[in-house]
Amino acid sequence: MATEVSAGGIVYRESPDLQFLMILDGYGRWTFPKGAVEDGETPAAAAVREIEEETGVKGTVVGDIGETRYIYHHPRKGRVHKTVTFYLVRFEGGRLRPESAEIAGAEWVSPDEAAQRADYEGYDRLVAAALDKLRCASG
Repeated sequence: MATEVSAGGIVYRESPDLQFLMILDGYGRWTFPKGAVEDGETPAAAAVREIEEETGVKGTVVGDIGETRYIYHHPRKGRVHKTVTFYLVRFEGGRLRPESAEIAGAEWVSPDEAAQRADYEGYDRLVAAALDKLRCASG
């Protein structure tokens, strides 16, 4: 079975309330920005790069918040085991502009809305982990 390694992030900003960045992917599902880790690249660097490529938003990794693992069917590769490492990423700037070639839309939403909108299994747990990490960081 083929394997793939990707990385992504839950980007947050506090302006004026806590918000998370979500994307509407090409399958019509709400999720978080992510993409393949390239040769010689760390997963954290890949997450930051993918977030900027997909949304125009720049960020800094605060810490990891977990990973997802699943198997999907690829037309040429057959069954693929995919691992995605997710990071909590602090918004540093940039203008939100979804990359239409990869995603259909992007929005800043409340943490509760992010947990409700997340269309992939286990992504609500990623939102909970992001909130826990933010609570620990603020004391």
